[in-house]
Amino acid sequence: MGDEIADRVRVHTQLGGKDVHGKAFKKYSPGYAERKPKIKRGGSTGSKVNLTLTGDMMRNLQVRGFNKNGVVIGWSGVNAQKVGWNDEMGRTVTTKAKPVSSGIERFINKQVDSSVKKNTKEATKKPITFTIGK
Repeated sequence: MGDEIADRVRVHTQLGGKDVHGKAFKKYSPGYAERKPKIKRGGSTGSKVNLTLTGDMMRNLQVRGFNKNGVVIGWSGVNAQKVGWNDEMGRTVTTKAKPVSSGIERFINKQVDSSVKKNTKEATKKPITFTIGK
């Protein structure tokens, strides 16, 4: 599920060009918008703000850990710094208060709900006997 969430964050960011709140990213500065298409390794052209110059930052979004209660996805090293720099420039991919967009949150809730229903059906296949008293 962590990989699916990371993929959905990439799509929301790169194809949607939207921040975690669902708003279009703040425009690039005129100088950067002019330089971006000229970068030979560039993974994106044009003026659409999608936080993709080389693609490295969004490729670095991966599952970083998991346990029985959840999964941690995120960036490491310089790519984590890039996410922070973009946030400072008004291009917020994630926050502590809102780690994923509302659409991704709905997906997560749907998956969890489905899993709970499946596990409940499995757990209740056998009769449950309650003994009260001795």
